[in-house]
Amino acid sequence: MQVWTKLFAKSPFKPLIKHSEVVLETVETLEKALNAWYNGNYNEVRDLAVEVDRLEDIADRIKEEIRDSLSSKLMMAVSREDVLIYLHMQDKVADSAEDTAKWLLVREPEGIPTDIKDVILRMGSESIKAAKLVHRAIVQMDRVIESGFAEKEIEEEYGIIRAIEGVEKAIDELDTELMRLVFENADKFDWSTGFYVLNIARTLSNISDKAKDAAERIRLMMNK
Repeated sequence: MQVWTKLFAKSPFKPLIKHSEVVLETVETLEKALNAWYNGNYNEVRDLAVEVDRLEDIADRIKEEIRDSLSSKLMMAVSREDVLIYLHMQDKVADSAEDTAKWLLVREPEGIPTDIKDVILRMGSESIKAAKLVHRAIVQMDRVIESGFAEKEIEEEYGIIRAIEGVEKAIDELDTELMRLVFENADKFDWSTGFYVLNIARTLSNISDKAKDAAERIRLMMNK
C-alpha cells in the first residue's frame, strides 16, 4: 500500500498507468485469441483465454490496492473522485476483454461464414485499438500534469481522445454490418450460432465503449 501512496505523491496518474499496463496486456492477449479463433486454432484459443482471465484478475487486484491507498488527505492536481471514476472505467476495459474471451470458448467457429468472421476480426482490431489509445491517453495525461497543463501537451491529449471517438464510430458501423450479415445468413446456421456471434460482437463493442468512457473522463479532468 505504501508503494501506491508514494506513486500518488509523485503524480495521481502514476498508479493508473501501472494498472493500465496490465489492462493493455489483457487486450493484447485477447487480440491473439481472436486471431487464433479466426484461424480455427481452438487449443490456442483456450490457452490464451486462460491468460486473459489471469491478467484481468491481476488488474482487479491492482485496482483494489489503488483504491485502498488513495487517501482523501493526499494533495493532487485532480480530484480523488475523478481518479476513482477513471480507474473504474479503465478496469471495465479489461472486464470486457475477459467477457469476449469467455464467449470465444463457448464453441469452435466451424460453420460460421467467412464474411461474418471477417467483420468480427475487424471489430476486434478496432476495439483493441481503442484500448491501446486509452493507455496512451493516461500516459499523456501524466505528461499534461507534469508540464503544468502546457498547451502543447493538452492538444496532444485531445488528439488521442478524438482518435478514440473515431474508433467508436467505426465500431458502430461494423456492428451494423455484422447484424445485417447475420440476418442475411440466417438460413445457413441455427439460432444459437447467431446468438453466439452477436454476443462476441457485443462484448467487443463494450471494450471500445469503456475506452470511450475513460477518454471522456480524462477530457472532464482537463476541463476542470
